[in-house]
Amino acid sequence: MTTQRQLLRRFRRITMLVAVLGLAYIVTRFEIIGLPADQGSPLSRFAPGDRLIVDGRPSHVGLGDAILVRTADGVLHLTRVSAMRSSDGALWCKTDNPDIPGLGSDDVGWIEPGAVEGRVLMRWDY
Repeated sequence: MTTQRQLLRRFRRITMLVAVLGLAYIVTRFEIIGLPADQGSPLSRFAPGDRLIVDGRPSHVGLGDAILVRTADGVLHLTRVSAMRSSDGALWCKTDNPDIPGLGSDDVGWIEPGAVEGRVLMRWDY
């Protein structure tokens, strides 16, 4: 027969296990990326020095989403989805800050979904 103290001890252990597993999930899926403070952003909704909370394994990307795209040369670019091709899921991306050069589909064409490294969930400007 288990006592109340034994039940409480088991409940605490289960609670700690769930908390550790939740933390591991958050750490492996989400990332905080800082925009350089001395440079501008290719998207006008983000300011220099902002921190971006990024989902590194987005299940979907929609119109208007800010995404991170890795090009063949390994460089990571911040851009915005402006159109989606339904046949293969390719993305047409643009930037909206004319003062800062960025990756746009006008230069590189349709972007394959596999090049998407993450979707920006929110801006954190602390």
